[in-house]
Amino acid sequence: MDRYAELDRLIENENFFNGKKERRLDSLKSEILERQVKGKEWECYQLYKKVADEYATYVFDSAMFYFRGAIDLAYRMNHQKAIAQCQSSFGHLLVSVGYYKEAIDTLNKVSVDQLPEGERQDYFSYKVRAYYDLADYINDDFYSPVYREIAEGYVDSVLEYRMPNSVQPLITKALRFLAKWQPDSAAYYYTMAGRMPLSMHEQAVVHSCLGYICIRQGKDALGKEHLIKSTMADIKTATKEAISLMVLADFLMEHGEIERAYEYIQKAKEDAAFFGSKQRMLQVAEIFPVIEVARLLQEEKKRQKAVRYIWIVSALVIVVLIFLLFVYRQLFNLRKIWMVIQQNNKELKVLNVRLKEANKIKERYIGHFFNMGSLFVGKLEDVSKSLNTLLVSNDPHKLKAILKTINPKKERDELFHNFDEVFLKLFPSFIQEVNELVEAKNNYVLRSGQLLNTELRILALIRLGVEDNETMSQVLGVSINTIYTYKTKARNKSALSAELFFERLKAIKSDR
Repeated sequence: MDRYAELDRLIENENFFNGKKERRLDSLKSEILERQVKGKEWECYQLYKKVADEYATYVFDSAMFYFRGAIDLAYRMNHQKAIAQCQSSFGHLLVSVGYYKEAIDTLNKVSVDQLPEGERQDYFSYKVRAYYDLADYINDDFYSPVYREIAEGYVDSVLEYRMPNSVQPLITKALRFLAKWQPDSAAYYYTMAGRMPLSMHEQAVVHSCLGYICIRQGKDALGKEHLIKSTMADIKTATKEAISLMVLADFLMEHGEIERAYEYIQKAKEDAAFFGSKQRMLQVAEIFPVIEVARLLQEEKKRQKAVRYIWIVSALVIVVLIFLLFVYRQLFNLRKIWMVIQQNNKELKVLNVRLKEANKIKERYIGHFFNMGSLFVGKLEDVSKSLNTLLVSNDPHKLKAILKTINPKKERDELFHNFDEVFLKLFPSFIQEVNELVEAKNNYVLRSGQLLNTELRILALIRLGVEDNETMSQVLGVSINTIYTYKTKARNKSALSAELFFERLKAIKSDR
């Protein structure tokens, strides 16, 4: 079952748990009346304290009333141990509602030597919490360190009087580390405490603290789970003074779950009012307006969104109606248009055939152009050699003048340049698409004014269908080994297989 759904179900059925609490209280109150009639003061005192303890997390005013009644009975009987026990528990109540001065004054009146040995650790734990909470409440650089130091001393007292198999020393240690914000150590001791046999209320306290720590550490999912467990335990024990639901509501608001956060803060507000603690009501009052404003903003956004949707839908309906009218008017012309399209398709097929033929002609022309250019350059080289031979026997000055006008390298470079220009006009995106086939670090980068380099010319010839190494060597004026080396080098620049690389190279489209 979804944890939220389980929590919501418990909230819906909280009257069941409240009813159990009320029936238990009514039964204890009836017993008090019976003992009062019989004049049994000691039994009345014990019942008063039980009722006060029951109310301590349920209704603050009632808890105050019965604690005072129990203390009055203890003084009337002059029972020092009862006085000490009752004042200790009463001090704990005052701490939990934020009456720190009154709580400390009450706890200071307690005669520790009159407390049973098992309750002394609890007494000092109340003082620990009183001073730590007071330090957090004041939150300054002057008094707070003093109160935290006092609390530290009482932590040692708790450990001195600790009882075997008691959870209180672990919780007190955890509180010490929490006050210093050493979250890992605090979480360790709270976790250890959680593994011990605990009452439902103690489970709620442990999970509440672990939830707070996890959320502050950014462990949102785990923190939320602890807070849900704590809140569920509070509901089952009819605890109204708890803060887990309030913290959970604040957490949900921060994570955008506004509706659920609003439901939970409403419930926390009702619980605080029911319990009657000003401190709890103030704590809720700090968060409630923020969540309420967030909810109102969310509702306004929903309203605005709904209005926008209405306008959009209305506009779409109008557009659809106009479109349907347009379509209706165009139906008459559809057949004529279809016939025209059919005719155009036939013409396009003919044009495609012609274009393919034209492409073949262009390719053959370029190949022929290059072959002729290569032959021309070869002839120039032959002439150059012949002229050099004649230089020995004829007029050297005249021959030198002629030779200066003949530059085979220049002619070959010009031939390559012309090829580059023609090719790049046919395939303007050739270099970019080749770079897409190779790894980024191996991209081709040309010098200023350079159209293609030798390696790219080889790839260009392959794209034109010239794949024979011997033909390439004749066209480019390099050896067959050089052609093979360049092809291998280009292929190795790509992460693709050789077959796929050249397949995609040949698929590069010309400018249309």
